[in-house]
Amino acid sequence: MSVYIVRHGQTDWNLAYKIQGRIDVPLNEEGIRQAKETAAKLREIPLDLIFVSPLERARQTADIINEGRDLPIIVDPRIQEEYYGELEGHSRKEEVYLKQRQSFFKRYPGGEGYLDVVARVYSFLNEAKAKYREKNILLVCHGGMSRVVNTYFEDMSNEEFASYGLLNCEIKKYEFRD
Repeated sequence: MSVYIVRHGQTDWNLAYKIQGRIDVPLNEEGIRQAKETAAKLREIPLDLIFVSPLERARQTADIINEGRDLPIIVDPRIQEEYYGELEGHSRKEEVYLKQRQSFFKRYPGGEGYLDVVARVYSFLNEAKAKYREKNILLVCHGGMSRVVNTYFEDMSNEEFASYGLLNCEIKKYEFRD
């Protein structure tokens, strides 16, 4: 079984370097173009189903990737972006955000911390491994999710974790092992 992960296409908030989190920001024109390009790259890969975050930017990306394929799309809130609480809508350059990013075990004010995210994403991945052992699945989600998914499959140092992330519509492949 192979697991492919794609980060959603670009949004205006990505360009503005704003914290999106759970705020439902749609794809911009570049994001739509990126999703179409990614769909073409995935066209020859035999996929069985798509899991997607409930957030609009991920759902738009998944729908574009699925055009002409008609794969089942399953919305799963466990792979939605981290909830940044009071910091959503703020700049990623603000000192409060930069300081928070240095403390992986602390929750964002009014939001989640990485341990909360790891618990839900690992639960999703463990379930997918058990239920879809013979399937190739695609996850369409977010930058923060790509970081956590990567830790499920690969060991990472704190520095690697902090700097890791997929670009908009970047594709990464993993294999479940026993």
